[in-house]
Amino acid sequence: MNRSGDGDTRNPDRPSLNPAFTGPVVTGNPNQWFNPNAFIVPAYGTYGNLGRGTYNGPGLAEVDLSLLKDIALSERVKLQFRAEFFNLMNHINYGAPNQTVFTNTGTTASPIYSINPTAGLIQTLATTPRQIQFGLKLMF
Repeated sequence: MNRSGDGDTRNPDRPSLNPAFTGPVVTGNPNQWFNPNAFIVPAYGTYGNLGRGTYNGPGLAEVDLSLLKDIALSERVKLQFRAEFFNLMNHINYGAPNQTVFTNTGTTASPIYSINPTAGLIQTLATTPRQIQFGLKLMF
């Protein structure tokens, strides 16, 4: 969307806040992290009034743990057993939501903007589910 008319297609214009909208903008639901009805298309020739970085995406929480035990096999030889746990609590860390609020369903000459059906949808994870690995290391 380039409603400002500055020709920059790499950095689409930001939307404006909908003054008639009430309720929470950020819902926290991965199927629709933010409510796209909270925004309107800015007037042609203007930039949207929504500031950059106004709303945050999902947070990130992860606990990793390593346990190890050294076992002496002789005076100069040791065996080390390792157990490593990544994302120990198996917390789901969602990726960024789709930030495209409006799509042009018309032509370049006569654009028609409508709400993107996938606005606010989260389709990725920021981290992997719990992973456990074991290892042995012989030190001599």
